Amino acid sequence: MRTHFLVLFLILIVPILPVAGQQPSHTVIFDGNSAYSYLEGQCEFGPRPPGSQNLSDCRHFISTGLETLGWTVFLQNFTYLGTECSNIIAKWSVISDAPLLLGAHYDTRPLATSDTPENQSKPILGANDGASGVAVLLELARILPESSRDLVELAFFDAEDSGGINGWEWIRGSTHYVSELSESRKASIQAMILVDMVGDANLRLPKEGSSTDSLQNDVWDVANTLNYSQTFLNQAGSSILDDHSPFLEAGIPALDIIHIPFPWYWHTLEDTPDKCSAESLQKVGEVLETFIVQYDPESATYSPDPPSLLYGLMIALPLLIVTVIYIRRRR
Repeated sequence: MRTHFLVLFLILIVPILPVAGQQPSHTVIFDGNSAYSYLEGQCEFGPRPPGSQNLSDCRHFISTGLETLGWTVFLQNFTYLGTECSNIIAKWSVISDAPLLLGAHYDTRPLATSDTPENQSKPILGANDGASGVAVLLELARILPESSRDLVELAFFDAEDSGGINGWEWIRGSTHYVSELSESRKASIQAMILVDMVGDANLRLPKEGSSTDSLQNDVWDVANTLNYSQTFLNQAGSSILDDHSPFLEAGIPALDIIHIPFPWYWHTLEDTPDKCSAESLQKVGEVLETFIVQYDPESATYSPDPPSLLYGLMIALPLLIVTVIYIRRRR
């Protein structure tokens, strides 16, 4: 009789007991339409190449918008090949280091190098390639619960998209950002997440090849729970040189959420808002919002993936030693 009572008690009480480590439920409030308005707002300044007045105006638009929302904004100024550039950094807490760094580039390509010959001397508008990632970050800055904002630092990188033009290299803003990090700050960044070209109306996000696997898998798991597996694809994409790359080189776990292969209008004059959709921004924003709100810095276990060459050496060295020993014994 006592056994039956115990079984009945367990049946009734176990379902209401909290599971260790279980995150509280969160209702997402990210607004894709609001994010799309941020995308359009940037495009209203026109093309925004490094050093231009348009980019300076857009920088003011981003900075004042963040400050209005209560974020503390810093400008990280630097000069590259004679051009004055500036990363925008936003923090909620200025007395503690945020474990999560979210990034996007806000500059656009100076020349439409993938367009027809008659258009290749003109600058692109960069609705998807530039404005879309920034739009997601701005909307997250607006809607994240204040209890989660201490977890996040937002970085808007300048000078990402001028590679191969007039002697410029790619990803200058993020490279400068990483070069300015102290060793203690590098150690405190548990994960860097980059959003780049995430606005396409037919958004396709396979797993970028160089990103940290464990971090990538956790974000894709969130997407799967939100029923976005048709957008966040469980398949390998190519490796991209992007603003997450300097973080990986510095030993910081990093993820690039990016449309692969690049859309047909990439680096052309056709990269305009009509190619983008609020729905695509919504999906990416909801995934990141959920990931951030559920993030537990105490249990984060991300570490950079060992380089493939190191993997090869780890496998080859023991085999080489065994082979040498075998040959010597045969002699």
